[in-house]
Amino acid sequence: MKTIIKSFFTLLILFAFSCSQETMLDPLPTALDGVSAKANLPSDVFDASDGTTVMGSATIHRSNNGVTINVKTSGLIPGNAYTMWIVAFNSPELCEDGCDGPDLGVANGDVMYGAGHVVGGNGKGNFSAHLSEGDVSGSLFPQPSPGLIDGQTTEVHIVVRDHGPKIPGMVSEQIHSINGGCNPGDPNEGLCNDVQFAIFLAD
Repeated sequence: MKTIIKSFFTLLILFAFSCSQETMLDPLPTALDGVSAKANLPSDVFDASDGTTVMGSATIHRSNNGVTINVKTSGLIPGNAYTMWIVAFNSPELCEDGCDGPDLGVANGDVMYGAGHVVGGNGKGNFSAHLSEGDVSGSLFPQPSPGLIDGQTTEVHIVVRDHGPKIPGMVSEQIHSINGGCNPGDPNEGLCNDVQFAIFLAD
């Protein structure tokens, strides 16, 4: 099994955003022992800082036309804005030792927006998203991108991203974009980071 890579999303950006000002610079562990989820089976949500501390639980429902994901987690900062991102490895069999950032190109991968909101006082976050096969409307990649090709066989990773304290007048941007509120000149410049993740293996 691969060790923690230097930066999951730095490599993602090098693959897909060579001309973009948006950055994702936080390390994420590579594929751990995820859950094989053909139905509503749970997978642990891990703290991205160590890759082992369990912060919550996630489920995925796979169908013939897409996936539905539900995440219930804790340990988030009250009043901060968060987004959830769906990383799809459409050909996971091409990953050498568990899929991670460098495998996005090899495994016909894509990264898509899932959900976002400001966390309340209890520090708990509930995120839900449905992703249909072929829907690339929320993709971070230049078009054409693959999106989710097969809901039944794609390896799916979930990333929860912190955008810092909610910013009056910018909340919608914070909870709907990859670096909302953290771009140069924004009040939360440099504060965005990937804080939690879950993995659903293809089988």
